Amino acid sequence: MSVRAIVVTVCLVTLLPGVAAAQSIGGGVKGGVSLADVPDIAGGLEGASDILERRIGYAVGGFVAIGLGYGFSIQPEALYTQKGVGASAPEGTGSSEFKFKADYVDVPILGRFTFGKGLRAYVFAGPSLNFLISAKAKSGFGGTASETDVSEDMESFEAALVLGGGIEIGPLLVEARWSEGLTNILADGVSPAGPELKTRTLLVLGGLRF
Repeated sequence: MSVRAIVVTVCLVTLLPGVAAAQSIGGGVKGGVSLADVPDIAGGLEGASDILERRIGYAVGGFVAIGLGYGFSIQPEALYTQKGVGASAPEGTGSSEFKFKADYVDVPILGRFTFGKGLRAYVFAGPSLNFLISAKAKSGFGGTASETDVSEDMESFEAALVLGGGIEIGPLLVEARWSEGLTNILADGVSPAGPELKTRTLLVLGGLRF
């Protein structure tokens, strides 16, 4: 069974019983900043990790909260998330740079536990099915830069693990989460001798519950 099939099965097994047993169903919207990188993109070159830079982007989307009682809920989401990584050459080597931009629609299925009254806190974790929207690589040297569409070199699907927490005040929420990619984002055969590339993303989000 492929990784994609395993993740889809886990999500369905998690979601369907929750819908059947739901005591309440709500939802909302959220958005904020994404700080992303692809740690193995340097290919293990000595000193390369020192010049990698996180891509600063944004994430925006919505969620549905399926309450199960006693503070527990299942929360499917859909977030448009900007991921990728950048790099700048060390001083003395010229004004070269590299940027890799990959935009996804992330669909996490989160198990969530909320505690407290008034000012409420919550924690969550779960798998995420991430679908590639676009991928571009930009490189430049000496003031000249070119951008190339590299979507065909990428897998259309990425599996990830999400965990995080936040606070709620009335309908308002603020949260932070970590998304760790579990599967290689490069298509089969693109770089058979190179390392597998997996995304990592820190998101800081604000939102509104309905």
